[in-house]
Amino acid sequence: MICPKCNSKLPEGMLYCEKCGTEINIVPDFVPEIETKLEELKPDLNSLEPTLDIPADEVKAKRIIDSEFPVSDYSSKNPVKGSGKKLLIGVIASIFVLALVSVLAVMVYHDNSPTYQCKKGDEQYDKGNIKQAVSYYEKAVNLNPRSLDYRMRLADCYIELENIERAISEYMELVILEPDNSLAYAQIISLYEKIGDYASIAEFLGTYGTDDIRSQYVDYLATEPEFSIEEGEYDEAISLTLTNPAAGKIFYTTDGTTPNESSFVYSDPIFLNKGDYEINAIFQNEYGVFSSVVSKSYIILAEAPIEPVVSLDSGTYDSPQLIHVIIPDGCQVYYTLDGSVPDESSRIYGEPIPLDKGISHYSFASINEDHLSSPVVYRDYTLEISAAFTEDEGVAVLYQGLVARHYLKDVDGSSENYPGIFSYLYSELRNINGLNVYCYNEYYVYGSGARAMTSNIFGVDVNTGDIYLVKKDSNNNYTLNSF
Repeated sequence: MICPKCNSKLPEGMLYCEKCGTEINIVPDFVPEIETKLEELKPDLNSLEPTLDIPADEVKAKRIIDSEFPVSDYSSKNPVKGSGKKLLIGVIASIFVLALVSVLAVMVYHDNSPTYQCKKGDEQYDKGNIKQAVSYYEKAVNLNPRSLDYRMRLADCYIELENIERAISEYMELVILEPDNSLAYAQIISLYEKIGDYASIAEFLGTYGTDDIRSQYVDYLATEPEFSIEEGEYDEAISLTLTNPAAGKIFYTTDGTTPNESSFVYSDPIFLNKGDYEINAIFQNEYGVFSSVVSKSYIILAEAPIEPVVSLDSGTYDSPQLIHVIIPDGCQVYYTLDGSVPDESSRIYGEPIPLDKGISHYSFASINEDHLSSPVVYRDYTLEISAAFTEDEGVAVLYQGLVARHYLKDVDGSSENYPGIFSYLYSELRNINGLNVYCYNEYYVYGSGARAMTSNIFGVDVNTGDIYLVKKDSNNNYTLNSF
């Protein structure tokens, strides 16, 4: 036997396809015209009377005779005619019995046909009789529990009736039957959202969701926070990072207590210096659902250096500033400009750092000769100053000014005295001699394309465009000189 839908081979006697759930009609589908004919064949038992093709006057005479003579007498006196009457009644009774059996057979077939029950359910649903439709769809599901189509129709009816619990139950069955049924997942999540049960969404996705499905609904999940470093014993201080792919917050403790909404909120890496630690962390998604608690133990054996002291506090400034850093003994201070954790490949602090325009995120760390890092010091700055042009536009101002002073032959950087060309790169914004100036380092580009920085630094007043030669002494003090 072959499934008419998916062409899968079926064992003999199967009522539905195990692969796609299609019902197998062993008995032919019911034809409405047959039912109509059977209805016409039903006799009225109270008015049952045989009629033969006998002239009307003979029928009338027969009725008179029947009234005068009882059947028993009439039959004894007229054995042939009495037997004929009995035979006629028997034939009609047989026809009735056959009709009745046929009707009962059709009724039994309908009662056990999921296709017929679904059809009747569709009719009631189209008429708006949702409760009646439910009774038919429920019977279709009971007859063919693996049919996705019947369950989907039944679930839609429960949604119409606002019976959310039953609708979710039917969609759950769909997910069990077809784990990658994305429509069923979407409906379940939508229904849980409707009643505000976000905890059940997280539990549902954690129990039934495939990796692909979970990736589509990651913000509903309440997965455990992930630790960047495995628990264990370490010879050096470590910087521990906690992450979670979903939007939300991570709460943590460092003393082994259970974290809650009153605990530390994770934002920056957790620095673990010499000592024993038990870090407990829990994630709360943006719908308020908590994950389970994750616990990790760490033993740090080495003493890390102390953190550097950064003079300029985080904040907003309206004039150029310098960031001074005090370097701990036996250390180098490394820093980054994007808020990331500094390491020995980052910039080395050597002299005060001029704060640049706009928003900046600095991170500083001391690293000693044993390559151990201190806790990270973070600073966020905003510098807002009045300027007639940007630092990029200042380059064009500088070229034009140098041409006007005959230092350059043209704005391409050519010179009367050198075969190569000069180029200028912005370095920093400084306040020198009370003036805010953009500073540019000068480079000489050889014919081969090689580039070397000269000793010249030019300053351009951010408001007037005046050009100066910037001088720096051995104590890193800057002055402006006319050029």
